[in-house]
Amino acid sequence: MKKTILFVGLGLAVMIIFVTALFFVWSLPYKNHISPNVWIGPIDVGGLDPETARETIQTQIDSLVANGIPVQINGISKPLALATLVSSDLNEEVTFDLDRAMQKAQAVPLVSLRLWNKKIIPLTVSIAKENLKKNISELFPNAEIPVQDARFLIVPTAVNNEWSVQVIEDRAGNELNWNPFFQTLETQLMNLDDAEIILKVFDKAPFVTKQIAEQQIDQVNEILKNDRIQISYSDVWKQPRILELTKWKLSKMLVPTQSEKVGIDETQLNLFLDDFAKTFERPAQNARFVFENGRVIEFTESKSGVKIDRVVMFNLLSQAIQEPINDPIQLAVIVEEPLVKTGDVNDLGIQEILGFGTSSYRGSPMNRRKNIQNGVRLLNGLLIAPGQTFSLLEALKPFDTENGYLPELVIKGDKITPELGGGLCQIGTTTFRATMNSGLAIVERQNHSLVVSYYNDPANGNPGTDATIYEPAPDFKFLNDTGNYILFQAENLTDTQELRFTFWGTPDGRKGSYSAPKILRWIPVAEPQKIKTTDLKPGEEKCQESHIGADASFVYKIENPDGTVVEITFTSHYRPLPKICLIGVEEKETVAEGFGLPEAESITP
Repeated sequence: MKKTILFVGLGLAVMIIFVTALFFVWSLPYKNHISPNVWIGPIDVGGLDPETARETIQTQIDSLVANGIPVQINGISKPLALATLVSSDLNEEVTFDLDRAMQKAQAVPLVSLRLWNKKIIPLTVSIAKENLKKNISELFPNAEIPVQDARFLIVPTAVNNEWSVQVIEDRAGNELNWNPFFQTLETQLMNLDDAEIILKVFDKAPFVTKQIAEQQIDQVNEILKNDRIQISYSDVWKQPRILELTKWKLSKMLVPTQSEKVGIDETQLNLFLDDFAKTFERPAQNARFVFENGRVIEFTESKSGVKIDRVVMFNLLSQAIQEPINDPIQLAVIVEEPLVKTGDVNDLGIQEILGFGTSSYRGSPMNRRKNIQNGVRLLNGLLIAPGQTFSLLEALKPFDTENGYLPELVIKGDKITPELGGGLCQIGTTTFRATMNSGLAIVERQNHSLVVSYYNDPANGNPGTDATIYEPAPDFKFLNDTGNYILFQAENLTDTQELRFTFWGTPDGRKGSYSAPKILRWIPVAEPQKIKTTDLKPGEEKCQESHIGADASFVYKIENPDGTVVEITFTSHYRPLPKICLIGVEEKETVAEGFGLPEAESITP
């Protein structure tokens, strides 16, 4: 019996040794490779080294983003661009989280798998839905017919201050069925599937019919018999003022409603308030310094901001037309306090430079240079409070002519259109480098989609240390985790066409730096294209130069005063873009492949 047990034990031991040896031999090819039968989305990356797996998936993503996805509405099919060429960069409407998928794939252990079972890791994607809605509406301008509720046509008469009230008939319309479309789009993108998507249109009936509106005509007449509505407010000097809502302006706001009571049209109310807001509203103003020739020459105190509470005003006026009142309505306002108040910065403790960043914009066109200078103007002297997450978009907006921005003519599809704020990615890149050299925590950063010389790193001329910004996204954000205020000094060295951004503050012993970016691979450019457009005179040509693609990486290093070191590796993928030329033609051609552009033909470089 003992001998039997001994033989069985020896047999099991030999089997375990044999199986272990067999597993060791079998696993040797997978050393530093992804485990077998691991899939990222629709792609089998099992057995591939991480670099090959990443390149394989990235190539398919690039192709999908470049060519777009066909969309069909009412039997007509057009390619939907997933990236728009704007100001020497691609503004992407979809982003794939390949980094997270690769991390999960590499973390799958060999022993957790059966050879016959797939381990599928989803390739998550984010979609800029509002941007794509706008692009689709531009592709199919007549796809939707807005529904129109019945409404009043009110005009004064010459008889006893009376009003003529008529009803404009309602009209049925249709709308695009967005929810199923975006669900299908997300599923296809996750599977890197470029199949055509049908975007359905559904009929929509009006809420308020002519019959309902006609029953409310008497109410309109009663409302207009009352005295004009007055709105009281205090001006910037705290003096009482009256804003009058005349009967003529009120008549434009009155609309029939399903509730059988005359209501206020919110759009017309906002138009009325917009005119008043131009002189009344003011944004909150942070305390800040004014620099000149590298020296502080002035300190600007903080000021509270004020804006009209339009939701409350809508409710107050809706009530006022139903229940006439003799007293003025009090203007509802929202007071916005500045993030950085004067009282908070009496003792800033700003002692020395935390770090600085530079970039070159040499060769930029005139409007780009002016936009860069405008960005410098808006940033120079800003104070960033302790614990504040600084958003570059928030600091630079609004992106309109009133705030100092100028347009650039850029290629968008088969159109040449003006784009406000071109060049602000120069600001993003310079801020990113200053942030790293200061050792600050980076909250949000996205590299450009294209290799552009303006953003190459000054250390070795390679791409990789840039940051793009574009409203509403992507943004560049960092956290002021120093425990003290940071002073943002922005300088435009016009003689050398360089930017230099310096962060001043109270040093806590940390040191920030980053390595020169390394190119992991260069990605060749496809054949040049020409695209037919009616935006140019027949035979006229306007070109966007090509951009070679690349994968790059660098290491951001933070040395803390306690001796600990934090190293963060940033990887950046830049898509290849062929030379694109718009050629003027008499009539618009059919739409085909290529960034959702019209039919593209190869041309000689």
